[in-house]
Amino acid sequence: QRRKASGLSLCKAFIYGGVKMEGFLKNYKLRIKVLSPIHVGNGEKIGKKEYINLYRDHKVIIPDPVKVYMALCDKGLEEDYTRYMLHSNLEFGAWLKEKMIGKSEFQKWKRYEMDSGDAFFGGLSAKGVKPPKEIMSFNKDAYGMPYIPGSSLKGMIRTALLAYETTHNIKKYGYISEKIKNNARMKARREFCLSRETTELETAVFHTLNREEKKKSNAVNCCLSGLLVRDSIPISVENLTLCQKIDYTIERKERPMPILREALKPGTEIDFDISIDQTQCPYTIDDIMAALEEFQQYMYKYFYSRFGRGTDEKGTVWLGGGCGFLSKTVLYPVFGEEAVRITDAVFRNTLGKNYDVHKHNKDVSLKIAPHVCKCTRYDGRLYDMGLGKIEVL
Repeated sequence: QRRKASGLSLCKAFIYGGVKMEGFLKNYKLRIKVLSPIHVGNGEKIGKKEYINLYRDHKVIIPDPVKVYMALCDKGLEEDYTRYMLHSNLEFGAWLKEKMIGKSEFQKWKRYEMDSGDAFFGGLSAKGVKPPKEIMSFNKDAYGMPYIPGSSLKGMIRTALLAYETTHNIKKYGYISEKIKNNARMKARREFCLSRETTELETAVFHTLNREEKKKSNAVNCCLSGLLVRDSIPISVENLTLCQKIDYTIERKERPMPILREALKPGTEIDFDISIDQTQCPYTIDDIMAALEEFQQYMYKYFYSRFGRGTDEKGTVWLGGGCGFLSKTVLYPVFGEEAVRITDAVFRNTLGKNYDVHKHNKDVSLKIAPHVCKCTRYDGRLYDMGLGKIEVL
């Protein structure tokens, strides 16, 4: 009995820094309802020879490569398949048709399938647009189930908190904002542009624990180490759809691009947990929700509303890849209308020749940067990419 009692006591109280702490860990369940297709990639791509496009059914089958190979070997097509993989430009479905292999047979090889819907919008016939070739894969667990990594969810929260702190403490962090404004004109590789200034801002805002006094930028000093964001609950593959990238211009024109992404369908629910260690993290769940809300309002005011896109509905968040450069930065919240020239300077000094190729030289005169909004089509409707609505359950 004594052992049981001591075990229960340890579950309810923790020894932290030699001090007995009770109830310092706050746990919350959150949900993001997908309002438009959301893509969170794992860095993998599915080549045009690795999926079967059923144009008439508006579906795409992702076969198991081992089953494909074994079945073709059983048919004596091993050498033909090798030549196809090495030399042919045919889509896999077209090659299978040539070999008289029908749907009833290749269905047995299926790992999973998705609706392709409007994924090939403009891609097969629009002038100057090449047919999509690869599919950017959604992040999946060891069982092939889609999920959102905690790091992606925390990154969304971190960006919002950084913008919130910077805009609410202008006197405290204004000198770093000036550095960002001035140094945006300096030439740099895209991955390193303003990295020093951004690190300095993040260090000033978040690195407040003073565990390592000699090097404040050390990660052990970050107060967000006390914000634990777990991976989402696995999501059924039935909630995946195929989406084509569409650039939506300020003139309200759609430009389909030869890029396909696996994405979560509108209506899908993303459930995940957050734990806040109050001995390290100074932010409450209300602070986090307020920061996310304010970040969205800045994005809508200065960017999306110019395209007649986005929404000012409360609880809106932007998540995942393909929803645009500005959803990952604090430029518009911190600089407001000035962000156009700063963003233009970033593009000018990181894109090289592509600055003119992608017509960013129009951004300043249009008073919007970038001058396209990232969209896609699903079920016959144009959607912004990466839009969700967050709530605490």
